[in-house]
Formats: sequence, structure tokens, C-alpha cells
Amino acid sequence: MKEFRYRRRRAAAAGMFLAGIVLVSLIQSARAEPDTVALVRDYLEAIKERDVGKALRIARVDRPEGEAGRFLVPEALDEDWTIVRVTETFDSASSGYAEVTVVLAGKDRKGHEFRVKVLTENGGLRIEEPLVTRRFTMTPLLYVEVGEVRIPFRKGADAASVEYRLLPGFYRFYQGPQSLISVKSAQEPVLPGDGGVYRELAGSSSFTVTPAGQRAVSLAYNAFVDQCAKARGRPDPTCPFGFDSVGYVRTRDGTVLDPEAISWKVTKYPTIVALPGGSGLELVDRERGTVELHGIGRVQEDRPKRRFAIPCDTISYSLQATVGMDGKISIIPAGRRLGRQSPPIRETCRQAPLLVR
Repeated sequence: MKEFRYRRRRAAAAGMFLAGIVLVSLIQSARAEPDTVALVRDYLEAIKERDVGKALRIARVDRPEGEAGRFLVPEALDEDWTIVRVTETFDSASSGYAEVTVVLAGKDRKGHEFRVKVLTENGGLRIEEPLVTRRFTMTPLLYVEVGEVRIPFRKGADAASVEYRLLPGFYRFYQGPQSLISVKSAQEPVLPGDGGVYRELAGSSSFTVTPAGQRAVSLAYNAFVDQCAKARGRPDPTCPFGFDSVGYVRTRDGTVLDPEAISWKVTKYPTIVALPGGSGLELVDRERGTVELHGIGRVQEDRPKRRFAIPCDTISYSLQATVGMDGKISIIPAGRRLGRQSPPIRETCRQAPLLVR
């Protein structure tokens, strides 16, 4: 009798143990993430940890060759963001893909939702488009900067922009150290989607010129004027002063014929203001400068040549300034970076008085 009761207790205990195992298994199954969700979550966690190699392996994607992959490095990534939610919102065995909805939040805790398509291939899973194509437009800066990575701007096929491949997440653009151009501090989401996603970074609207930048542009422009004033004869077409004909110079008091022995002297530097523009800082004359033209020519056609002087204006309307990777300011023709031809010869002496000696 005692033996029977003992066996019955053992059977009951075993049954309770098995029931517990089944219950735990059911709970764990209910809580387990679908493989599609686990794949996307692992991918995003690797990016947040700035482990680029691991992220690319999880996504089963090769690093793009050449310039396109220059920002697929840890130094370009920002880690100040969180994965709020990763859920499977659609699964179709017949179509061979699932849709995973992701919500990420940046430093401001604002949620950003996007969807990722996960494909079933040869019994495995693959994120259809793990990288984002980002288009950077031309700015006054001669470089592109993502996170801590700064590289020269190498224009693409359309001349005014260049494209790079980025990992999804949050980034800071043009936030590196330099005192001439101020860029509003911001953390920007870069999110993937189904197929190729093209997002454009509008450069110039977020750029402002600092007081130090205004001074640097002014000094660079003055040096540019000085260099142009070294000309003997008509200055280069890109210079902010000059006359448009080899055989004469027109002024408000008359025309000098057959000018020769021409030289230039800066008597007053201009006051300019630099404003953000598309491919460079636009230069606006607050007050024009003066460069005196000296030479010998005929003031009247039937008279001998005489020495003359003409105080010609400087005009900056078709010039712009750019900022190099080293912070150096350059003065260039407005169309040069876009592949346009140089502007025509300027005629800035026509409204000036003619001084004859």
C-alpha cells in the first residue's frame, strides 16, 4: 500500500514538472522574436555599436567600391540614438518576403518610423536594401563632412552634387571644427526603405558666415585684387576690374586710343559682404574699391600720346569665395565649380573720370 502511494506521488510530481516545462516553453515561444525581427535588430545594434564590419556581415552586403563607401567607417557614425521598437508587420510566405517596422529615436527622443523589407532566399533571410544613398549638394565648402570624416568634394555626373552610401541611423553633417562657416548643430536621421532611397542634403540654406569668416573673405578678396593689379595691360578676365578692348579705353570724359605701358595701382580696397550661396559664398559690394589705371595713349585721335590715369571701380558680382579643407579662402569665378566658362572681360572704367597729364 505504501509502495502504491509512493509511486502515485512520483507520477504526480513528474506530471507537474512536465507541465511546467510545457508552460515555460509556451511562454518563451510567445515572447521569442521572429527571425526577421531578430535580423533587423541585430543589424541596427551593430550600427549603434559602430561596428561597421559586423553590420555589413549581418546584412550580407559588400562594401561599395571607390568613393561611394568612404563614409562606411566608425568615425562617421553617431551613437547617440536608441532603438525604440522593431516589429514584424507583414509576412507572406507565398511572396517570399516580410516587412519589419522600425522606430528609432535620436537625442531629442523624437521617434522616426520606417519599414524594412526582408527577403527569404535559399532558406535564409536578407535585408533587401540595407544601405541608404545620400546625395550631397555643392556648398561653399570644398569638402563633404559626415561625423568625424572630412573628404574633398568630388562632383558627380551632374556636377552640382555627389552621392555616398550610408548605414541607417543618425548623423551629424558639417559639424567639424572650423571658424569661418557656421552650421546649425543638428542630428539628422538617415533611414532606409524599400529599394534605393535618395535623400538630398540642402547645403547652403543651413550655412551662415561668421564674423571671422567675413574678415577672412575680405582679406582673401583684397589679396586677389592685389594679384590682379600686378597685370601689365588688361588684367585676367576673372579680375574684378578692367576694360574690354585692346585698342581703347572708354571713360565718362572720353576715349583713350591705343593705350600702352598700362599698369594698375590699388588706391582703395572694397568693402564686401559674403553671403551663403549654392556653390560658394556670394560676394556683394557694400562699397566698391578703386584701382587706378595708368598708361600712355591718345586722348584725341590727331594728337600725340599723353600720360593718363583713370580711377576704375572694382566689381565683385560674378565672383565667389570657397572654403578649403584646411580653412583657406579662395576667390574664384562663380561658374567655375559648375564647369561654366569664365565671365567676359569687365569694363569698370567707363563711368570714371579721365585724368590727363
